[in-house]
Amino acid sequence: MTSLPRETDVIISGGGPVGLTLANLLGQAQIGVIVLEKNDSPFDIPRAITLDDEGCRTIQAAALDKQFLPSTVRGKGARYYGEDNRPFAEVGPGPVEFGFSKRTHFFQPNLDKILVDGLNRYRQANVFFGHKLIGFSETDTSIKVEVFTHNKKSHDVFCKFLIGADGARSYVRQKLGIKMIGETYPEDWVIVDTKNDPDQEPVSKFYCRRDQPYVSIPAPDAGRRYEYRVQQEDGHQKLLDFDNIRERLSSIRSIRPKDIIRSTIYTFEAKIAERWRCGRTLLAGDAAHLTPPFAGQGLNNGLRDVHNLAWKLSLVLKEEASEKLLDSYELERREPTRAMIDLAIAMGDIVMPQAEEDIEFRNKLVQWLDRFPAARDYIVSMKFKPHPRYKDGAFLDLDSQKFSGSLVGQMLPQVILEKSDSKVSRLDDFLGNGFAIIIQDERLIEKAIGVSKNLFNREQLKIIFIGKTKSKMLHCVTHLLPKEDVLLHRIWAHRDQIILVRPDRYVAASFSDENQSDILDKLRKVLNLKNS
Repeated sequence: MTSLPRETDVIISGGGPVGLTLANLLGQAQIGVIVLEKNDSPFDIPRAITLDDEGCRTIQAAALDKQFLPSTVRGKGARYYGEDNRPFAEVGPGPVEFGFSKRTHFFQPNLDKILVDGLNRYRQANVFFGHKLIGFSETDTSIKVEVFTHNKKSHDVFCKFLIGADGARSYVRQKLGIKMIGETYPEDWVIVDTKNDPDQEPVSKFYCRRDQPYVSIPAPDAGRRYEYRVQQEDGHQKLLDFDNIRERLSSIRSIRPKDIIRSTIYTFEAKIAERWRCGRTLLAGDAAHLTPPFAGQGLNNGLRDVHNLAWKLSLVLKEEASEKLLDSYELERREPTRAMIDLAIAMGDIVMPQAEEDIEFRNKLVQWLDRFPAARDYIVSMKFKPHPRYKDGAFLDLDSQKFSGSLVGQMLPQVILEKSDSKVSRLDDFLGNGFAIIIQDERLIEKAIGVSKNLFNREQLKIIFIGKTKSKMLHCVTHLLPKEDVLLHRIWAHRDQIILVRPDRYVAASFSDENQSDILDKLRKVLNLKNS
């Protein structure tokens, strides 16, 4: 086993999928990083079970999607059942917008192993199981972290930044005195993960029953997860007895003790930390926010955090950007996270209304919606889910775009493209790991090259030209041919502009008529870049 180093760039407290994904993204950027996990090995039981298309895109950014996807189940939508156990609404999987299904179901121990193994690609990235962070103190230039190791010894390790990705009971957050703001649900929910399940339909099922609401979620390898509401006074041990579980699930399936992978009790919370950064320490994942499970957004929120944070840490540590860039992390992420928490609460109100008047309202709403399929589909399809869009942060002229269809501040659609050598793949596979430039007009090539060469000190940006041309492309430009993809029209809206894409696949800027010097000055300012 690699020994604990004396110093590194970044220390991540917490070896769950959020911390491990961040470590992979930093390792990919050649940043020194170690992950400290107090448990002796990765969890061997499932916890999170669903990634959305944005979450899968983050796994793709870590170049681990090809290892991850074969062991997953692609969700085919959701179905909602009423009091009589008859379906009242159903929604399909929906269009692919960001390169992946809107719901991908997985076995978390598989994902954890892929992420741990992924760190083996990087000499400067390591995870240390059986190592617990027990203290830290900050100076102007570094943080001293005290680590208690598996052999009961204490070591000091110095780092430039500390990331608390250590879960809902985050030690890092507590030591900083940061409070969680929000509410705790008054009821508990029992979670039962099963195998040998007779229901192999890749559809999430929501039973909106007054007496016993529950959720049924597909899982890989003939598995399924069941979640049902219980009262706290019922007693935890009794609730987890096999006979009790068998009785609760009797209307769904027969079950044997050997069919249960795990059963546990969760108290759902809807909370967000009052702040996410304190000097050189930042919070991510459940350490920063807690999301009820009804919209499947808990882990996805954490992956959005680290995809946003990784490239910013990289620029700061490579001395390309000032530490002020890190202020944009919470500035960008806080409001969308709050919106996702609100989405989960809204979905919970559909599945498990508590007051009698709320139940009656829900039932009448369901009956009314049946007369208006478009309105029904809008609700059950979660079309009110916030689109990946930031309203503030590291973007150029975010509030003064020239047309309503601008992608600036939004996640770039991931279209399917073909390279001149006939390689067909998703857009991100061509973009690379860093910032990238997309153009669709040959007349912009010279200006794109100028921005590419001069925006950063250390590296030249990748330039992608999308379109048909008879001209021979320069070696520094990757020529991609558009395939038939309905999403291309959103990129085509910027056909006379240069599109600057951030490493987290959000569009940082689009421009065409400004002179190169002015554009570079504006971009350096908005990205808090140091003088080139």
